[in-house]
Amino acid sequence: DAYYCFQGLIIRIITLMPDSELHLRVGRFVMLFKTIYPEVNAALEDEEVEVNEWAVSWLRFLLCRELQVDNSLRLWDSYFAADAENPEDGLLLHPYVCLAILEHLQGTIIELSERSEMLATLHHLPLMDMDQIITQAQSIRDEVLARNLL
Repeated sequence: DAYYCFQGLIIRIITLMPDSELHLRVGRFVMLFKTIYPEVNAALEDEEVEVNEWAVSWLRFLLCRELQVDNSLRLWDSYFAADAENPEDGLLLHPYVCLAILEHLQGTIIELSERSEMLATLHHLPLMDMDQIITQAQSIRDEVLARNLL
């Protein structure tokens, strides 16, 4: 079942967000990340961790490489549920989910003192309460729209 869920999401992402637009999506994400979480960005920059080392995978593969399976399935379920109402809403929330995860991890990332530890944390995300992450993502999206950041 998980395979078919992932396949359905990949088909949607290819249709709604083709690879030819990936650089634009990453650029928007980086701008939001640096604006909303400057302390996390500064911590990563201090250890010379480039955003492209982790953000491209997060955005292109819907965090399936980084999240634990239970978290991935819950996240995909929320994308499919949103898609039932408005096909673009589910996947358009994804960058904000990524930002919500960074908010959840910001204390951990700032405390880490090694580049390798930071990358390991960003590439192998801990088990999280995805309902809380999704709710926070919706709040971040609403804030971004209210502040006209995009």
